Amino acid sequence: MQEIFGLKELVATNSACLAEYKLLAEVNHFNVFNQSEICERTRPMHRSDFYKISLIKGKGILQIKDEYSEIDGNVLIFFNPTIPYYWQSLSEERPSYYCYFDSYFQSKLANKDYFQQSALLTPGSIPVFALTDKLADEIRVIFEDMYEEIQGDYHHKYDILATYLQLLLQKAFKFQNSSRRTSANKSASIRILSRFFNLLEKQFPIDSVEHPIRLKTPNDFAQELAIHVNYLNAAVKELTGKKTSEIIGSRVITEAKALLKHSNADVAEIAYMLGFEYPNNFVTFFKRHAKETPKSFRNNENIPASKPQNI
Repeated sequence: MQEIFGLKELVATNSACLAEYKLLAEVNHFNVFNQSEICERTRPMHRSDFYKISLIKGKGILQIKDEYSEIDGNVLIFFNPTIPYYWQSLSEERPSYYCYFDSYFQSKLANKDYFQQSALLTPGSIPVFALTDKLADEIRVIFEDMYEEIQGDYHHKYDILATYLQLLLQKAFKFQNSSRRTSANKSASIRILSRFFNLLEKQFPIDSVEHPIRLKTPNDFAQELAIHVNYLNAAVKELTGKKTSEIIGSRVITEAKALLKHSNADVAEIAYMLGFEYPNNFVTFFKRHAKETPKSFRNNENIPASKPQNI
């Protein structure tokens, strides 16, 4: 089981989620965001202080406690604040919406039965519902109306938002019994992929030349996972459509660009930190993926390169 974080601890370990924490800290017991405003890519297992309803179109793996769901397409997900979860995106998500509210705000609902019977409070199940494009469009309209309303300055806007939330819960209640619930896929492939991503992400960010990455190839990861590399490659290909080496390479390139942009480490030091024995190998790798050399990338970002004492 992964370590479970509260939102404040998550912010301390993942600066990308700082915007989410600030937005949630400002809520008047309720808020709604779109995907561009909130951290929903890769994050540790954590709890929130809010009930949450998410409309997502994309591909990924959702872990709630010890249960896994493979997500692909339009889904509506209900999160209870007492239950830890982890989301690993496997694709660029399409426009998505996230609605947060606390126990105080749900008391404003005119009919609390829909809340009490919703997946927000359903024990012993993964509250993920697959949606047709038509149903997803209906739910998206409600989120868009909420998003527009919360931007306004009408004095009683939270009463209107409570009405929208009531409508959202009613819509969900209407189709949840007939909608095909995404099954909890406990296959070996999903577990292998989840553990692979965890190992990959634990190596980043790199903050010192004294801590270069240790796992660099599919074989390295397979040995760490105590499985044959063919099993790892098959699981990754089945669920992402990509080769294991592609995913590793993409993550290394992302870190390389971050180091070139935000540190003064020279190219040789960055090559060492990213597991390359020779700087020329790193330059070739970077040029193949980024279509330019590390030096030209840094120059284009207008970042001076000077040898640091410590990174």
